[in-house]
Amino acid sequence: MPASRSSVPAVGRRELQRRQTEGLIKATALSLFAAHGFEATTTKQIAEAAGVAHGTVFLVAATKEALLVKVLEERLREVVLARGRSLPGRRIVAQLVHVFDGLFEFYASEPGLSRVFLKGVMFFAEPIAQAVYDEHVARFSRYLAGLFDAAKARGEVSSRTRSDAAAANVLALYVYAVVAFLNADPPDAAARAALGARFRAGLDEMMRGFGSPPRTAAVRRSRRAATTVAGRACRPRSR
Repeated sequence: MPASRSSVPAVGRRELQRRQTEGLIKATALSLFAAHGFEATTTKQIAEAAGVAHGTVFLVAATKEALLVKVLEERLREVVLARGRSLPGRRIVAQLVHVFDGLFEFYASEPGLSRVFLKGVMFFAEPIAQAVYDEHVARFSRYLAGLFDAAKARGEVSSRTRSDAAAANVLALYVYAVVAFLNADPPDAAARAALGARFRAGLDEMMRGFGSPPRTAAVRRSRRAATTVAGRACRPRSR
């Protein structure tokens, strides 16, 4: 016999309602931030537009800045998860390009909103939002470091490469590329193509610096052979 609606546990209903309310508040905040800008939007406006009490907004995030970061983190996490499901099986560069191309598409589809987001997360004025953002960056950094760990296991990068440092370098390149894209006026299709090309070129340079073990070994063998030949050539000939 199918369970009736009344048989659903009360805790389950409350949790479902909480998630729906949180989703509504975050979607409303996203819309207002995009339409009016972060500074001009107040938490009271968000509550009124969402049809909830003002205090309910602070159950989702303790401050407006933290709410901004939470909305951004959720959108970007969805992109990364979706890209991760279709991640190429090999080649760390192809994997990174695949993941970050999804993030670039998000920025390209919402350039105005992206500027609001980046401005908000790059210059914090209060510690709660900073803590939320730091947690987001740390989570994403661990994900990227995991990709480098797997690449080392496959022999694609040197075993001497520090995965956490490699992840930090990729994130720095990512921020640089996105800022350059959003500074274009306007960030059109040509700027979007340049964004992907700039990121890929930076990755290629990084990979040359990381060094592939087989290539490094080949260089060492070549140098040893050259040294041996040179040494033989310098030996005095016996008469």
